[in-house]
Amino acid sequence: MSSQNKSRSTDSFDNTVGIDEIFTLVQKLYDSPINERLIEEQVRRMKEGQAYAARNDEQFVDLSLGYNSPDILHNLKEIVNHQLNNMSQGRQRNVIATGDINILLLGQTGVGKTTFINAFANYLVYNSLDDAIHGKLQEVIPAWFTFLDKNTFEEKTITIGTPNQSEQKGHVGQSCTRECQSFVFRINNRKLRLIDAPGIGDTEGVLQDEKNFEDILAYISQFDYLNGICILLKPNEERLHILFRFCIKELLRHLHVHAKENIMFVFTNARATSFQPGPSAPLLRGLLKSLKDQSNTEVPFSKENSFLFDNEAFRFLALCKNGIQFDPEEKKDYSRSWNYTIIEFSRLISRIIKCDKHATRDTLSLNEAQQLIRKLSRPIGEISTLIQENLQLAEQHKKNIMSNRSPTPQILLQKDAEIVPLGYPRTVCTNKKCTKVITINGIEKVDYTSHCHPHCYLNGVEQEIIGHEKLKDCASMNKSLDACQRCGCIRKEHMHITYEVRKFITNIEMNSQNKIQSPLDGIEQRIKDLKTEQEAIIKVCTQLTQFLRVNALNPVNDDILEYIEHFIREEKLKKSAGVQNSSVIAGLEKLLLDYKCEMDILQQGMKISATTLSNNSSDATKVIEPEEIFLLVGTLYRLPINGTKIREQVEGLKLIQSKFSRNREHVVNLPEQANSSSVMEDLKKIL
Repeated sequence: MSSQNKSRSTDSFDNTVGIDEIFTLVQKLYDSPINERLIEEQVRRMKEGQAYAARNDEQFVDLSLGYNSPDILHNLKEIVNHQLNNMSQGRQRNVIATGDINILLLGQTGVGKTTFINAFANYLVYNSLDDAIHGKLQEVIPAWFTFLDKNTFEEKTITIGTPNQSEQKGHVGQSCTRECQSFVFRINNRKLRLIDAPGIGDTEGVLQDEKNFEDILAYISQFDYLNGICILLKPNEERLHILFRFCIKELLRHLHVHAKENIMFVFTNARATSFQPGPSAPLLRGLLKSLKDQSNTEVPFSKENSFLFDNEAFRFLALCKNGIQFDPEEKKDYSRSWNYTIIEFSRLISRIIKCDKHATRDTLSLNEAQQLIRKLSRPIGEISTLIQENLQLAEQHKKNIMSNRSPTPQILLQKDAEIVPLGYPRTVCTNKKCTKVITINGIEKVDYTSHCHPHCYLNGVEQEIIGHEKLKDCASMNKSLDACQRCGCIRKEHMHITYEVRKFITNIEMNSQNKIQSPLDGIEQRIKDLKTEQEAIIKVCTQLTQFLRVNALNPVNDDILEYIEHFIREEKLKKSAGVQNSSVIAGLEKLLLDYKCEMDILQQGMKISATTLSNNSSDATKVIEPEEIFLLVGTLYRLPINGTKIREQVEGLKLIQSKFSRNREHVVNLPEQANSSSVMEDLKKIL
């Protein structure tokens, strides 16, 4: 930076910059070499944008934090860390009444999250239970429940709507909601979004709870913020430990401890305890106290963030619609529940609106880091194979020059690759018998000939992961055999893909910049650069995988390892078809061995670190933090030869995932009379 700029006082700049500008600046730092003009241009834009940001009540960060320090990277890191400290508190001022209202619903299986949403839709339309009985039942989410006829003692099943993939009719104690989905209600010009999550405490066990919770974390990461986190529980609950672990402890670990300010406790079926918290209250208070004692985290629990509902009135309404008769006194009881609950609904929304928004996407959360790592598996495998192919081409060209067999020694043939998105996601089989080697533009590739489900819009499956467990729900799979009905191969050999990698030959001139340098020297440098990038990829990948193993809720497969093994199999398949690729196979096998060795070294270091920590030594190995994951991935994106290709694949996967997530959101279209209901009028005033 020039001496003039170095001596410039930070007072010559406005000392506040907007959140978005900081992250734009950092992203450009990741993408480009650090240079003076970039920094100066960004600061100028920040200054010009301050007036607009102030009008929109943005959160600001002090730019004076070390701006004049010689080390620009250090300065930016200080600025970003300062911003993250603010953001990690999960607070964004909520002065202007704009933007969506995002509310996450959590609770044990069977507590009534789905009923909560269905009931809410009916409260928005009808002023009273009597109006609802004479009107049309608003069926937002397919659901079912059992009813015991008081006269015959026969158990009857009442079904609401038609079950879909997300809402499956299961056994008692099994969550009906199988994956997250959101329901949007339009109020004035704003969207009120209720996010329905799978139940905690499923009879399928803790492992299923962990998988459900990871789906919750992945789903909410698409939203910039949450306004409220509603934990639903019954007022007479006697077991809250599983609920407490996932809905509070794990939630705060993955978002941030300050998400506690957005937690609301919603007691369902409150009519059974005369609209009081009941026995659940002292139990919950005791668990919250233990959390405070253990981690110094105090989650509020008071009248202000506790709400008493009785959505049994909605079930009563569904029974009436199914021709079940009740006496007038019973109807009066449910009418009182209806009237009490709609008041509590308005109080709940009013309380949530007063809370600061809790940032989800913009904070460098543990979950976001985990999602990014999983997206890297196929790109890393593809690029590692490309590197080995280009090493083979470079070595062959080197031999040709040395033996005077190359007519154009200064031109090196190399393979490049481009991403070709598919028109629709598909499930394919990777087994040898379901593939064949084809040649496109002189380049051999393995083609997946068995498109087991050509148009596969399966929800919840991770793209580009071989053998993902969610594939068992694909229409092509036989669940009992865990195998494909179309090709007969096991589910673990299948993959849900959304793009193809198309390779092509490109010419690289070896001595274009240095006329004195011989082509042979240029080739040697190219080989060295490719090997350096491969080593860098391995070192980063081992750290990423170790991070997943340490932080994942349930055991994780080594997707990167599996992809390298997958491409070794593909290269061997090509060799059997006559392709001369022995050095590519040898290179990938060495890469696999190096990766395993790096993992062993890292795991051994973690064990030593754990022992050292137990001895209270200050020399303990530092465990990698979530924000460091983004810096590590940034080093991959900046690799001179292959960084851009890695990034293109990851960004493409992000766009595809976002597109599929939108398929799990439903806009609720209410009848015209909802615009004038008492609840709607209250919400319009609140929002």
